[in-house]
Amino acid sequence: MEVRYQGESIKLRSAHSIQEVAVLLGAPSIESIEVIYTLNEIHQLRAKAYKAESDSLYMAWQFDQTPEAEQAWRAKVEEIKARYPKPAA
Repeated sequence: MEVRYQGESIKLRSAHSIQEVAVLLGAPSIESIEVIYTLNEIHQLRAKAYKAESDSLYMAWQFDQTPEAEQAWRAKVEEIKARYPKPAA
């Protein structure tokens, strides 16, 4: 993971929460830190989020086959993709 703060890029070698990074950098808030993930990290974050948040919605849609259930599942998948966008090539 890489973070950017005040024009500086810093590669992190160990896993830290964004809150820990903010404290280490002396940042006033987590919003002032830009987090840059590798493609592999994005895939891992998405997989974890899909399992925790969207898989049950998918199963509900498969069970009842309603358009509302399908839309809830698809909306959650899009939300996860927006939260963890793939890095620019």
